[in-house]
Amino acid sequence: MFLYLGTWGELSAQMLLFKGTFEEALKKAQAEKKDLFVDFYADWCGPCKIMADNIFTRQEVGKYFNSNFVCVQVNVEAGENKVLTKKYNVTALPTMVFISRNGKEMRRIQGAVSPEDLIQNGKIALGEALSFEQLYEKYKKEKNDFTIQQQLLIEAPRFIATQSGYNRQKWGSRIESLFPEYCKNKKLENMINGTDFYILTLYHPQAEKEDPIFDFVTKNYKRFADSVDKPTIFSYLVSLNNGYIIRSCRKGDLSYKERLKRVSGDLKEIYSEFSFGPLSAQEATTLLADATYNLYRHNEDLFFENMNKYYSGKGELVEWGDYAQALEDLAIVFEGKMSKNAYMKCIPWISKALDMNIDAETRTRLLMMLGDCLKNTGNKEKAKQTYNQAFLTCTQIVNKMQAKQLQEIIQQTLKEL
Repeated sequence: MFLYLGTWGELSAQMLLFKGTFEEALKKAQAEKKDLFVDFYADWCGPCKIMADNIFTRQEVGKYFNSNFVCVQVNVEAGENKVLTKKYNVTALPTMVFISRNGKEMRRIQGAVSPEDLIQNGKIALGEALSFEQLYEKYKKEKNDFTIQQQLLIEAPRFIATQSGYNRQKWGSRIESLFPEYCKNKKLENMINGTDFYILTLYHPQAEKEDPIFDFVTKNYKRFADSVDKPTIFSYLVSLNNGYIIRSCRKGDLSYKERLKRVSGDLKEIYSEFSFGPLSAQEATTLLADATYNLYRHNEDLFFENMNKYYSGKGELVEWGDYAQALEDLAIVFEGKMSKNAYMKCIPWISKALDMNIDAETRTRLLMMLGDCLKNTGNKEKAKQTYNQAFLTCTQIVNKMQAKQLQEIIQQTLKEL
């Protein structure tokens, strides 16, 4: 009995979909003084299935929608629904339409969305929350209300992603100008909290040479860590600093060396959260930066020299991703056409990565890289064996479409050997 009740409780928590026609659902909505939530779908539509299986079944979604709407699904391919589909101008799937009990459209969503977005759209349809456009109009009248500005900045990425063409450009420009205005008027010292830090991560994703925001967060690292959480703050700052160094190295800007000094300066406590084995954070970041600088100057020997010092110094803490990143950088800079010397020096890196615990797709790609290296260093017989090994490893990849694509590439490569 207890098991039965528990199961019933779980089922009733999800969105209850009315079993009947649209017209019957509309009558039910009128009788219960609710509005309609209509999910226009097709059996072949993948995103439709995601919504039905992963979103409509969520407890928070069921709780809100069962209380406020009569929910019904409409199969757009059923003959009896053609007129209805045309009436509500359903041109993409999934399309979810909020319809008043009088049959008038209140709001619509196209494409799969998160549970939070679905509930938010329901609230907007019922007038319980403002739409993004309405919120922006309110902001124009109340420009000193930081709460409105905060909400706009948080909701903007999701809203802009739904726009296209001129509208996307228009809203992007508006929000781009809102962020510096918000920081200037609210002042950074009043932004040491979780919500405002989230806004900083959205709109300040990379550091500049002169960067008041980066410097402020660095100076107030402990206060931010107390307000948010330590790992999030140090990861943000290290990401920004490393990103600046890497961009400078790629451009050939030697000022990266000045930036490196901060690793053992005002950023020392922050970088101490990362372990590089026997290497200090200063040594590790310097080796990686120098390697990148030389790689983008096409100085192969110094690139490999610095990377091998980094791997040797990091010791047992080296991960397969450390090798993969260097291999990817090489492929990008040399556009897949490296010297025989470079191919030769990549072989031990790939071999060490293959000895590590990696998934089937990564192992397949590394074996394909190893095959390329062997082929380009004249060892065609060993290359064939490696490509065949990669082909077999493909069978273990969960995504069968991805596996098939890789196998086709391998087969073509073998034909050309």
